Amino acid sequence: MAVVALAVLTTCAFAAPLTSGASSSGASLPHLGSGAPTGPVFSGAAPDPDVVYADGTFYAFTTGTVFGNNLQVLIDQTGDPRGGWHPYTGGYGSTALADPPAWQQAGTQTSPGVAYTGGHWVLWYDAARAGHGVDSGFTCLAVATTATLTPSSPRFSDTSSDSPWCPPGGVLDPSPFVDPANGAAYLVWKTNDGTTAAASQVWGVRLGTDGTTFAGSPSLLMTVSVAEQTTDNPQMVAAGGGYHLLFSGGIFEDASYNEQFADCSGPLGPCANPPGPFLATSGAGFGPGGGTLFEDARGGWWLAYAGWNVPCANCTSTPGAIRQLYVTPTDLPAGPPPVEVAGMASLPSGNGYWLVDSTGAVHPHGAAVSHGSMAGLPLNQPIRHIVATPDGKGYWLVASDGGTFAFGDAGFYGSMGGRHLNAPVVDLAPTTDGRGYWLVASDGGIFAFGDAGFHGSMGGQPLNQPVVGISGDPATGGYWLVATDGGIFAFGAPFYGSTGAIRLNQPINGMASTHDGRGYWFVASDGGVFSFGDAAFQGSAGGIALVAPVTGMAAHTGGGYWLVAADGGIFSYGAPFFGAG
Repeated sequence: MAVVALAVLTTCAFAAPLTSGASSSGASLPHLGSGAPTGPVFSGAAPDPDVVYADGTFYAFTTGTVFGNNLQVLIDQTGDPRGGWHPYTGGYGSTALADPPAWQQAGTQTSPGVAYTGGHWVLWYDAARAGHGVDSGFTCLAVATTATLTPSSPRFSDTSSDSPWCPPGGVLDPSPFVDPANGAAYLVWKTNDGTTAAASQVWGVRLGTDGTTFAGSPSLLMTVSVAEQTTDNPQMVAAGGGYHLLFSGGIFEDASYNEQFADCSGPLGPCANPPGPFLATSGAGFGPGGGTLFEDARGGWWLAYAGWNVPCANCTSTPGAIRQLYVTPTDLPAGPPPVEVAGMASLPSGNGYWLVDSTGAVHPHGAAVSHGSMAGLPLNQPIRHIVATPDGKGYWLVASDGGTFAFGDAGFYGSMGGRHLNAPVVDLAPTTDGRGYWLVASDGGIFAFGDAGFHGSMGGQPLNQPVVGISGDPATGGYWLVATDGGIFAFGAPFYGSTGAIRLNQPINGMASTHDGRGYWFVASDGGVFSFGDAAFQGSAGGIALVAPVTGMAAHTGGGYWLVAADGGIFSYGAPFFGAG
C-alpha cells in the first residue's frame, strides 16, 4: 500500500487518522486501530505526555500543570488507557517532582521521559539553569529516580548538584529507551531550545547500568531536512523487527504541530527523514504532538499525544487554550519478545531480594544492592536464574548453556559454558558454605563445581517431564530436583513428597527449600504453590488471572515466600513486599 501523505490543516477541527504503508524513505507508518479518538481522555491540561504501564496501572507523566507543579502525573487503573485518567492525588498536588534541585530555575521543568532500568525507575526531563528562563539557550538535561512506582506515590527524587548534559544552545525533550533485545538503556533528545536558527537535530547516547549517567559520547541520529521543521519529543521504539523514531514536527503553539515516524538502523541511528506527518490536525485535537508510543500488559501498542482544545494561531497566549491528553490504539507491528524476568533470589536476612531477567540485568529491591550484572554484555544463551551467596554479599547468574557468572563475593568455581550439553541448564544451587554449586539440566543431568559433592542425577534416565529446578538441602549437603509435573528426585536428601502422580493445571516452574532443610515448596506457572515437609503453605496465586506466568520463587527466613512472574510481578506470602519488576 502506498503512503498517503497527510496535509497539515490549520483551520480544521480534528486530527487526521493515521495512515500506513511503505514510504520513499522506507518507513512503515503506524495507523489507528479501532476506537480512533473522538475527544480527549482527560479534560485538563496534559502537555508532552509520556505513558508507561506498571503492575496494572497506566501512568502519564507530563509537563507541569495546575494539578501538578514542575511535572504532573495522571493515572488510569481501568485496564483501558482510553478512559479513567485522573491526578493520582484526586486533585491538586499531583506532581512527579515535588522538589527540583537548586541548580534549576523554578517552573522550567518540562517533557518527562520515564523507563525502568538499573533496578529502579528513571525520569529524564529538561530544565533551565537557575537565573534563566525557558527557551533561553540554558535548558539542560536532568534525571530523577525512584525505587518503586505506585499509584499512591509516583514521585521521583533529583538530588543532583548539576546537569548531566548541558551544551551551548540548550537541549530539550529527553526520552529513555531500553532495548528489548539486550536490556541496554539509551537516551535520545533534541538540540536547540529555540534560541538559534540552527537545524533541529536528534541526538542519543548509551546510558550506564544505572540509567542516570552517560556511558559514551552522544551520537547524531537525525537532522531534519525540511525548513522550519523541528524534532520535538523524540522517542526511540523497537517494533516490527526494527528501530524507529517518533517525533513531532511543525510548531507546537498552533495547529501545524504533527507526529512523524522515521526508520533507524539502530538505537543510536542513523535515522532517515520521514516523508511527512502521519498524524495532523483534522480529527480530534488541534496540532496533535508531543506524543509517545507505549505498550499495554499484552504487548499491544498505543499512541498518546496532546492536542489543543481550540483552534489558535498562538495558542500559548490564547485564553483558555490547553493541550489535552488523547490516547488511541495503533497497529504498530510487535517488537522483539519482551525481556522475561527469569528468577529471583532473597537476602539471607529476608529484608530484600534480587530479580534477574533473561538479558542478565539484575534488579535489587529492599536492602538488596547490585553487585553487577550482564546487562548489555553479549550472551550466547539467555540467563535462567540468580542465586545469592550465603551471606547475601554476592550472587551467581546461570545461563541456559551452563555459563556461570559470579558477582560480589560469589566465587567462580567453573561452568558448562562452551561445552556440549545434551539438554539446556535450567538452574543453579549453591552449597551451604557457598564454596561450590551444582548446575542442573532439563534432562536431570548434574554438574558439580567447587566443594559441591556429586550425589547422583537423572541424566540418561527416562523422565516423564523435564527437570526445571534444583534446591540444596542445608542439613545433609544433598539436593532435590523438581520436574514440570512436580516429580521430585532426592539425592543425598530426604524425600518429603511430590505431585508427580497428581494432575496439575499448569506445569511446575521452580522450587525452594526451607532454611532447616526439612521441607520444600514448588510453584506452577499459574502461581499454584505446593508444600511438603515442614514447608508451611502461606497462600498462592492459583486461580488469580495473571498477566504473565510465574517463573520462580524464593524462600523468606520467616517461613514465607515470594513468587515472581515473567513481567516482574511479585506475589508475597508470609514475606514482606519490596517492589516489583
